[in-house]
Amino acid sequence: MPLEQPIIDALVREDLAHLLHPQYYAPDHEAPVIFDHGEGVWLTDVRGRRYIDALASLWNVAVGHGRGELAEAAAGQMRKLAFSNNYVGFSNVPAIELAAKVADLVYDNLEGVFFTNSGSESNEGAFKVARFFWNLRGRPSKVKLIARERAYHGGTLATTAMTGLPVFWKYFGPLSTEIVHTSKPDNLECDCAPNTDGECAHWLEAAILREGPETVAAFIAEPVKGAGGVWTPSADYFRKIREICDRYEVLFIADEVITGFGRTGRWFALERWGVQPDVLSIAKAITSGYVPMGAFIVSGQILDALKSLPSDARFMHAYTNSAHPTAAAVGLRNLRIIEEERLVENAQAMGDRLGDGLRHALGGHAHVTNIRQLGLIAGLSLVEDAETARPFDPTAGVGRRVATHMREQGGVITRFVGDQIVLAPPLIVNGDEVDAIVAAVDAAVAAVTGN
Repeated sequence: MPLEQPIIDALVREDLAHLLHPQYYAPDHEAPVIFDHGEGVWLTDVRGRRYIDALASLWNVAVGHGRGELAEAAAGQMRKLAFSNNYVGFSNVPAIELAAKVADLVYDNLEGVFFTNSGSESNEGAFKVARFFWNLRGRPSKVKLIARERAYHGGTLATTAMTGLPVFWKYFGPLSTEIVHTSKPDNLECDCAPNTDGECAHWLEAAILREGPETVAAFIAEPVKGAGGVWTPSADYFRKIREICDRYEVLFIADEVITGFGRTGRWFALERWGVQPDVLSIAKAITSGYVPMGAFIVSGQILDALKSLPSDARFMHAYTNSAHPTAAAVGLRNLRIIEEERLVENAQAMGDRLGDGLRHALGGHAHVTNIRQLGLIAGLSLVEDAETARPFDPTAGVGRRVATHMREQGGVITRFVGDQIVLAPPLIVNGDEVDAIVAAVDAAVAAVTGN
């Protein structure tokens, strides 16, 4: 039942007065949509209006909203053992079982799981373990990390520096000078195929040589640049990345916080190209967002090094809630749902339907270009002229207006990145719901651009 208007008004006042939101800018939050409950791919606000959640909230609600099984898993574990110390000398049953399950699902070379509370913590820990590993190997000068343009890796100070979107840097500087980014080398000549991201694997090689291979500990990359606008790679991009990392003895960190656990139609995205990372960062869909949890998973080589430390070299990295038993219990039940309901396969089937629908509805549109899709994650670019890819004036806010129309007129919620519209509904989405998302995008583009 919708809440009464005086109650809604009071909630809005209290929200504005006290709750600081992520990526906060007060004028954008004067009329918030306040959610009350969810079921499947649907969210309902306090006024009783229903919306399709076309971004799985923040790419994370893989099994959909309102799953009683996950609530029961949490309640059952809380009644039994809500929390326990997981520092050295202590452990708990669900965390042990989840670590084993995750190790079974990820790439064959990965063996050791360190649980975190978020993707930001996972990426921060991945960088720390890379530095730690090279110190153990007698290579203390290997301290730098190379990240990519338009990448997003989190909100801690280190992961903000990793993020290749300057909007996230302003007013937080100075950022670490040991975290650097790829950029297009001058007079670049290479034989790699162009990709929708526009970044060539040789950009990494140029960055390593620029910094000095003896100083570079790791390279971090999302298989699909998610929060930067859903940019997908060419078929040979990550194979070349793996070769370059091996050539210069640089650890490859795969940030699969968004792409992990089925989003791209594979359990993990790099499976598509037969590539294995040295460290894998995960979060979001491991619990479908029902409780916070993430992890970084290290290769057998790194795990062996951590298991044979000298007495003065403990891996002094820790979180109070690492391997939280309640979160682990929810994660175990969540992964069972993904397996039992064959959601990885559904992600591929519904993703293809989404991509085909967008291409049919908007392919050739005067103001749409670069429709891209990999499994159940998709994006498109809004431009002034599709033939020349000339962008809209940024002050026109076309992406924002399209997303607002989708929400207010089409009942579909998603995010925009500048003039990029991005889509990633829960893995349980069905064909009718996918078609409704496509229809909302189509109608919004027509309304905003006049075509």
